[in-house]
Amino acid sequence: MTARRWRKILGWTAGLGLTGLVLGVGGIAGVFWYYGRNIEHVDVAAIRDYRPPQVTRIVARDGTVLGEIFSQRRSLIRFDDIPTHVVNAFLAAEDADFYNHEGMDYFGMARAALTNIEAGELRQGASTITQQVVKNFLLSSERTFERKIQELLLARRLEQALSKHEILELYLNEIFLGHARYGIEEASRFYFGKSVRDINIGQAAVLAGLPKAPGKVTPIKDPTRSKDRQVYVLRQMVANGFAQPQDVEAAIAAPLELNPNTEASTTHAGAQEFVDAAREFLVAKYGEERLDRLGATVTTTVDLGLQEQARAGLLEGLVALDHRQGYGHKIKPIKPKEQAKVLEKGKVALAIGAIVPGVIQARDPARGLPADTFVAKVGDSELLVRVREGGRYDDPKLTHDEQFPAGGVTMVTVNALAGSPEAKEAGAPEGWAVGTIGSGPQAAVVVAEAKTGEIVAMIGGDSYRRGDFNRVLAAKRQPGSSFKPFIYGAALATEKITAASLISDSPEIYEKWRPTNFEADVYRGDIRLRVALTFSVNTIAIKLLDTVGFEAAHAFARAAGIQAPLIENLALALGVSELTPRDLLAGYLTLARGGSYLEPTFIRSINIPGEASWTPERVPQQALRDDIVFVLTSMMTSVIQEGTGQAARALKRPVAGKTGTSAEHRDAWFAGFTPDHVAIAWVGFDTPKKLGKSETGGRAALPIWLTAMKAASGALPVRGFVPPASVQVRTIDKRTGLLAPTEVVQADGTMGPPRAEDVMEEYFVAGTEPVDVAEPAALPAGDALLDLYGDGDESIPSNQPTAAPPDAIDPVPPPASPPVSPVSPDSPAQGPRGGLPSVTDDP
Repeated sequence: MTARRWRKILGWTAGLGLTGLVLGVGGIAGVFWYYGRNIEHVDVAAIRDYRPPQVTRIVARDGTVLGEIFSQRRSLIRFDDIPTHVVNAFLAAEDADFYNHEGMDYFGMARAALTNIEAGELRQGASTITQQVVKNFLLSSERTFERKIQELLLARRLEQALSKHEILELYLNEIFLGHARYGIEEASRFYFGKSVRDINIGQAAVLAGLPKAPGKVTPIKDPTRSKDRQVYVLRQMVANGFAQPQDVEAAIAAPLELNPNTEASTTHAGAQEFVDAAREFLVAKYGEERLDRLGATVTTTVDLGLQEQARAGLLEGLVALDHRQGYGHKIKPIKPKEQAKVLEKGKVALAIGAIVPGVIQARDPARGLPADTFVAKVGDSELLVRVREGGRYDDPKLTHDEQFPAGGVTMVTVNALAGSPEAKEAGAPEGWAVGTIGSGPQAAVVVAEAKTGEIVAMIGGDSYRRGDFNRVLAAKRQPGSSFKPFIYGAALATEKITAASLISDSPEIYEKWRPTNFEADVYRGDIRLRVALTFSVNTIAIKLLDTVGFEAAHAFARAAGIQAPLIENLALALGVSELTPRDLLAGYLTLARGGSYLEPTFIRSINIPGEASWTPERVPQQALRDDIVFVLTSMMTSVIQEGTGQAARALKRPVAGKTGTSAEHRDAWFAGFTPDHVAIAWVGFDTPKKLGKSETGGRAALPIWLTAMKAASGALPVRGFVPPASVQVRTIDKRTGLLAPTEVVQADGTMGPPRAEDVMEEYFVAGTEPVDVAEPAALPAGDALLDLYGDGDESIPSNQPTAAPPDAIDPVPPPASPPVSPVSPDSPAQGPRGGLPSVTDDP
């Protein structure tokens, strides 16, 4: 064959090859164009605004995690905060040439293919980190040729739009790393119990080995294979120049360094009231739709030690009340006819949280039910009722069968419905619901710091769990006499009435309504205002309101911080307008602060990554005159010293407070404060009914308050209530409220000083102090009082004089200029009645 012929053949071959090459390139280009035309609208730069679901953590003031809010467990971390050895571990495991390619690593694809062939298994993936970001953020996870072509195209575009660091940050925050954890920060907290900022090279290699099979090969599920994967990643780090051999060998020789508590709860369960309250606040501030993407850290005001002690005190108070009234105790069998009536009454559709009557059934050993349970029949249903050992209704002196005899009746709270996972977990037979005893009342207590207004303890019920009804914030109940200080304060603010003013304790009829004292139809005559508040005299509180008027009373309460609706009715003086414990806390906090209003708060700060830290804007405002508030506070200390709140003296420091018991003993309150803390305690049934005989504020609520305040006060120095410089002190005659005479007739007919029990020092707002001197002949032999008043908590001994105001400790200078009272001293007295109240005895 001639050379010319060879040249023709070679020319044709080259032509055909070139044509094939052109056609091949054109075909590939056509394929890329065809599959790429559907992604032209994709804005790859938009993923820079990355806002994925992440965990919001609610923490205590000391940083302890109380609860988490999330739809995906993820915590974002910025690239600059990720240690280099963590980044290098993932590069070694997933894409060693990441910083050298432009989205597609052709040599890496070929190398991965050869490695996989040699190993006989899939050891290396062919996708770059950029491609994985495209797949996770911009495309579906389906495995098709079209999606792969689109992935390659978008990877190039992504590399042009974002920096390498931005791409890595997206990848490391998005990836799933097993056990419902997304992103390296959340995974590090779970596996190692610390931030990814603090892990070593061995731990980094463990994380980098997870993306291959996060659902199967994890240090928890398969430690052996996880160790093998860690070793592979470490070897790759050396091979690619990402780590020194000596560091790697040390990590290989070491065991997996895991968090020993991966299966335990990472949150403190004792302050779930704060978690729920914080969640509600976040929804109100940021919206429900943004909640699971905040990634916030919400620092609350709770003091966990105080919270724990306050909860224990609340439970102790309820247990004592249960024993007194027989709630869950003293159960005795009833006749079959009566049992049938109970069963008929229980024929209702069971619902979670419902409280229903149940007839206790005889124990059947063959059923093999847990020892701390008994069976109650409710209508046609059977409930497994659990009585936790050491819990509220467990009597350690009796066996379950003795405490809960067959044929007895008890109220049961439904906790889980028949067939539910919760019922099965509790060991209930098929078709049975699960419950707990629901006989007794509920309670709430809240404590705040007087200086900061921060709520340091908030107990919303006897066994509060996430999502439960928080009675501190939501239980609207009649405060009874614990509201009276605001009526007395409004009267003092007129500057026409003083702590020494005499007012007649006598019956009056207001448009057919004839209010009485706690002991009906027994009255004392003229008594001083301090005495009336000390013993919670109903008639005088009503007369004060009738004198100052609704507008003045409302203004004083509003200035103190009570924002709940208040009725225009004389029964307002007896505390019939419903308030939550938090509402009452706001009012008493202002009194504790000398008239300076500061909104109570349970949140210190909210920190959201990439945003400025939020703190509550709370500027103190002198809403009430400090001299008026001090005189009122002094009067409230007499409630503790000799009135209905004497049990609070066990705190062994100056206390101002007031008991409260609503009509028919349905609600029991104690509200009180020291110069350092304010606390409110409430006891009652969720569906209002009588607590039981003699269950007043001083008996049912005050012990709960006392335990919480003892815990709050701790080793703090004892401080008294300091009077402003403008407050005047005068020695008065107890009977008349006038200035005490310097001399009186003695028993032997001579003149001499009055007896100590007949006089006292009293505080006055400047300009209201008495100027007249009592006539010596008018002095009585004593100041005997009768047990006629208030909440019925205390008797009034005939030989006990009214306590003098507490001595001031460490006096402080008054404000530069006195604040304006919300009630003008020149306001005319008003007496609107409004509608007639339905109560007749509301101490």
